[in-house]
Amino acid sequence: MKTQKEDVLKDLLIFDAHCDTVHDLIDPSVDFRKRKQGHVDLEKIRKGGLKAQIFALYVNPVYAPYRSIKKALLLYQTLEKKVFSLGYGMKVTSTFEMKSALKENKLACWLSLEGGHIIENSLEILEFFNSLGIRSMTLTHSKNTDWADSSGDSPQWDGLNALGKKIVARMEELHMVIDVSHVSDKTVEAVLDATSAPFMASHSNARALCNIPRNLPDDLIKEIAERNGYIGVNFFPVFLEKTIFDQVSKNVEKYEHQHQEILQRKGDDPDFVSKAESNLFQKYVEGSDSIDVNAVIDHIVHIADVGGIDCVGLGSDFDGINSTPSDLTDVSCYPALVEGLTLRGYNTKEIQKIMGLNLYHFLKQFDP
Repeated sequence: MKTQKEDVLKDLLIFDAHCDTVHDLIDPSVDFRKRKQGHVDLEKIRKGGLKAQIFALYVNPVYAPYRSIKKALLLYQTLEKKVFSLGYGMKVTSTFEMKSALKENKLACWLSLEGGHIIENSLEILEFFNSLGIRSMTLTHSKNTDWADSSGDSPQWDGLNALGKKIVARMEELHMVIDVSHVSDKTVEAVLDATSAPFMASHSNARALCNIPRNLPDDLIKEIAERNGYIGVNFFPVFLEKTIFDQVSKNVEKYEHQHQEILQRKGDDPDFVSKAESNLFQKYVEGSDSIDVNAVIDHIVHIADVGGIDCVGLGSDFDGINSTPSDLTDVSCYPALVEGLTLRGYNTKEIQKIMGLNLYHFLKQFDP
């Protein structure tokens, strides 16, 4: 006799809005089929039931202002060589193409740019990446761009400046998804004023549960939901629990002198700085508290309560985070999340929405 969890898992569309896996794949020794470390590979994907994924082309802001494009193209080529050309996944640019990939039992792979600095202040470069099949872009990462404010930096543009408004307007014309994860509250408000399109926060959480600038306040959750937008819940414990954020912040301070030394010695070598920062990033979480899948579910519940069940889903940030909930350690663990949602009282239809249908229906709005 089947359990309720097995019934829910059958034919479930599991679709996640953000991972940084390609950043690891650029290493020649890393194989997408099976990895000793890391959160996303073919073996784990099949075990966990992941059907579709938005892969971010993340370029560290240290490559700004004029060394980002080459890095992004190398990441794109890595996906072509290690995933698409070998038949492990299919690049898709619409829900029509996504359906074709799923029929062929291949991972449906959407592409995004993580960090507006990648387009180097150029509408033409934005259009070029769109022509490659990249269908979304986060406006900032941890630092301001020359046209948009980040949640991780001091305000500079009151959200968006004139160039920023032109960029989001062009994204709307191109049917390219505007992603407001990492941006400041003012930037989200400016996007609401500058466009009429639905948009998403691909990997952001609820500030009401973890009061940090990186997370969304309730009023903006409502605004995004009312715009038929999407919010993907991030699995990073630092963004789930304020106590963990505070613990990690102390470690950041502890290693700040080391970080500054790296920048002073090798600031002209973004490849070196990016790798060194990744190593420091791992040290930041040492000694922090452990949490389980319920912390993720708490944020899902809150966002659903505030914005409605149709606006919320997955935005794991897998392979871009250096710690995870104890029982949600990689994509093979999605059945644990399904079980947890079932225990919280969500029915099959609601779980289907959270696990992937909401993201599918959000992206369907951008089909040509």
